[in-house]
Amino acid sequence: MENRITGKSVDIDYKNTLDFFNNRGVDKKLEHKYNYVLFQDDNPELAVLRDQQEKDKIIELLSWEKGQTVLDIGCGVGRWGEAVLEKGLNYVGVDYSENLLEIAEENLKAYETKTLLHASFQEFPDALNNHHADQTFDKIFINGVMMYLNDTDLQKGLEDVYAACKDHCELYLKESMGVEKRLTLSDFYSDSLSQNYTAIYRSIAEYEQLIQSNFVEKGFQIVSKGPLFEEKLQNRKETMDYYLILKR
Repeated sequence: MENRITGKSVDIDYKNTLDFFNNRGVDKKLEHKYNYVLFQDDNPELAVLRDQQEKDKIIELLSWEKGQTVLDIGCGVGRWGEAVLEKGLNYVGVDYSENLLEIAEENLKAYETKTLLHASFQEFPDALNNHHADQTFDKIFINGVMMYLNDTDLQKGLEDVYAACKDHCELYLKESMGVEKRLTLSDFYSDSLSQNYTAIYRSIAEYEQLIQSNFVEKGFQIVSKGPLFEEKLQNRKETMDYYLILKR
């Protein structure tokens, strides 16, 4: 298969993605913990700026009540766990990379109301059940993880997410999306990351259709959506970080 495919649906090899994240920072020093998941290896300050701008924007758009439960699928280094736990909420983070979870454990060690689970997106319902964790949540975050799932698994995963929502629930979905059409990188060598990289950048239109069929048609409303970062923090032509917030 080609390393760079535009405009059509092809499956990716999950082993490539897992190897990528488990090897982050092993052969190349990363300047900041956020570089593990927000990348920008050649400009680490940009990752920090993006983290702050994202949190400033999204926190204002969500409601926050102490004691609420939050599920963070693809939690990485616990970047969103920081904000959630500081506000007194209960946090469950799930990630497929043991390397990232070790960093998250250290990053969030000061907080008690947290649970970190090792599982893929496809496995998160079983992981919750096996650890006797909450099965439904007040808030669910899916942040930069859908791009690592093939179409069939993503559809099943979104059905599982819907089942994990409480009657009154907020969803925060953020993804790197193709501006005009789908772009798939399959074990593609990135000079800036100094690693082979694998991901599916679905188009904005594709994601909006998935959200429509899996959530809006089942009672959720889209209350905010659009490019996540201001233009000066964007540095890609074919893709952009795009978000949606849904409430029921």
